[in-house]
Amino acid sequence: MPANIGNYQEFDKYNYYGGDDLGVTLVDGKTQFRTWSPIADGVYLKVYADGTGSNLVEVLPMERRQSGVWFVEILRDLAGYFYTFVFDFHGNVTETIDIYAKACGVNGVRGAIVDLKQTDPDGWDNTPKPACASPCDAVIYETHVRDFTIDETSGVSFENRGKFLGFCEKTKGFKGVPTGIDHLCELGVTHVQLMPVADYARVDESKPHKAQYNWGYDPLNYNCLEGSYSSDPQDPAARIREFKQLVMALHKKGIGVIMDVVFNHTFYTEESAFHKSFPCYYHRRRNGSFTNGSGCGNETASEHLMMRKFIIDSLKFWVNEYKIDGFRFDLMALHDIETVNIIRDELNKLDPQILMYGEGWTGGESPLPSDKLAFKWNSYSFGRVGLFNDNIRDSIKGGTFNAYERGYVSGNHNAAGTICRALAGCVPHSQLNGHHQESCWAFEPTQAINYCEAHDNNTLWDKLCISVKDESEQMRIRMDKLAAAILMVSQGVPFLQCGQDFLRTKPRVLPEGEQPNDWNIFDENSYNSPDWTNSIKWDRKKQYREVFDYYKELIRLRKSSYLFRMRTKEEVQEHLRFYGQPDGNLLMFSLKNETECFLIAINPYQEQRKFYVPESLWAQDSFRLRLDDQGRSVKTPLKEREFTVEPVSLAVYKK
Repeated sequence: MPANIGNYQEFDKYNYYGGDDLGVTLVDGKTQFRTWSPIADGVYLKVYADGTGSNLVEVLPMERRQSGVWFVEILRDLAGYFYTFVFDFHGNVTETIDIYAKACGVNGVRGAIVDLKQTDPDGWDNTPKPACASPCDAVIYETHVRDFTIDETSGVSFENRGKFLGFCEKTKGFKGVPTGIDHLCELGVTHVQLMPVADYARVDESKPHKAQYNWGYDPLNYNCLEGSYSSDPQDPAARIREFKQLVMALHKKGIGVIMDVVFNHTFYTEESAFHKSFPCYYHRRRNGSFTNGSGCGNETASEHLMMRKFIIDSLKFWVNEYKIDGFRFDLMALHDIETVNIIRDELNKLDPQILMYGEGWTGGESPLPSDKLAFKWNSYSFGRVGLFNDNIRDSIKGGTFNAYERGYVSGNHNAAGTICRALAGCVPHSQLNGHHQESCWAFEPTQAINYCEAHDNNTLWDKLCISVKDESEQMRIRMDKLAAAILMVSQGVPFLQCGQDFLRTKPRVLPEGEQPNDWNIFDENSYNSPDWTNSIKWDRKKQYREVFDYYKELIRLRKSSYLFRMRTKEEVQEHLRFYGQPDGNLLMFSLKNETECFLIAINPYQEQRKFYVPESLWAQDSFRLRLDDQGRSVKTPLKEREFTVEPVSLAVYKK
């Protein structure tokens, strides 16, 4: 344990290192190693022939240089070898992987020395990244690498199921239904958000054929890839090459790749590489104890300059080496606002179109003052960064943490006011002044990541099966489709979970002796549940093809006009107008500019309801139905100002 640093700001002032060369570097046939640990008495490099086992090649002392950096150079190219650092703190000696390691051996015990240029697939340099002029142009689709192809209905070859290679494999589909990447193209999404693919702890990579599962929110090595997704976890280059193949396959289809990153905590605390490299520096502490704002045993100290630098360096590495198009930050509120803004600045220097968004909440109490953290309620302090919109999530389907609570689509019409705020992108709007102010939090519509289902908690379909179990399946389908429609016509950035478009369900494996009931048959926290629970069952796409086709048409509608994708609050104020109806739970609004006009009506009731076109918009024979409850267009124009909307549905008319 090191001496008490006391004032970290003062410490960082004299010990910060701004170089971009930490870790291992191959230069002109030589191999250079650098690590930062200002208070270590000594640091040693160990070189190994393999990723595990007793195969030590040599041990070399490292030289202390400026700002606490330790350096050693070996006059030969060590590509293909493995390495660790040994730190000596007043006789307390620890060996660990380099926190800056860009490749690793099986289970992430040792860093691997890899010539990254040799891992580029054919055509890598000539495959451009897709363009995304604004976050509001994105339609984000979240999935897990293993979930996507592990089920036999994926059509992926047996040896590639659940792997990076399976993700990009051209499949024959399932009984005529496209799966895999062809499914993404058919649906029309613009970005795939991959749940953590960086090296994580709770899957044993040395046993690739063992039934193991984890979401990946147990980070081990932030700059290395997870080996269980590769064809050969023993080969450090395989996981790199194959992930690049995945990225390239998506880019060729015009689909961006977003990484889910988990910088808010480390899976291990005192046994983490960070703590072993510099005890107590990289984590927040209070009264000598690690704090637990993540709910996972610790939280990282993003306000410490070298932790901040590590996060920024890591993100830049993923962009530069893997052409990543965006980042989703797990528990982003644990990062301080200054760090979040600096990250956005640094990403802009690389590519302003890189998406950046995250969760505006924590998993527990943090010692850093709440006005310093990237909470959703501090959103105006980092307005260029997106936040998950839990207001629209809970108003659409009911409270996430009460399985029986209903939302706007399932009978709780008290949520109509919050839905209005969401339709306006959660930015200020003169017609909504003083109206559900807690839902008016976004600096710009680009900040609102609108969703009603993600990997956490019950899927939308399972939530409906619990909260309105006595309704017919067909009525629950109408509720699901209305939920998706509200997302797609709302200002902001729509976000879907993979399989939501064909009623994804997560059946729970009941422990022996537990009796089934309304809710425990569904898994609301499937982070380590088996494939039977988590895998994408592509046969459901065939079974619920009408639902998929409706989602597809919603995305096509959204892409058809800029009015559904406005970028500023001023545009929303100018072009969106609400129109009151005799029943306040019936919502109607227009999106109108010089060349286009859409009229959208939402009926949450289980009976047909009448709507009235406002006189200011009415011009006889000018409105035609652009989207009905089945996703169809109708050429016949409206003859009267009064029109009917089907039960639990949304109708879009276009002038």
